Amino acid sequence: MNKPKISPDFTIEDIHRIREANEERRQAMTKEAYRAEVRADALFIQEKILKIKEKRLSQNKS
Repeated sequence: MNKPKISPDFTIEDIHRIREANEERRQAMTKEAYRAEVRADALFIQEKILKIKEKRLSQNKS
């Protein structure tokens, strides 16, 4: 699958191209693969949030 071409100015049309490419990619995946990808992304973000919270707590204590 080709990545959409994004202009240097990043326009509304670029957003639409990205959405279309993501939708095509998602439709090509099985439901299980899509769910696994979403879950992996969610876990990754949760870890980042926890690290940021821990960093803020340690800075506030200092």
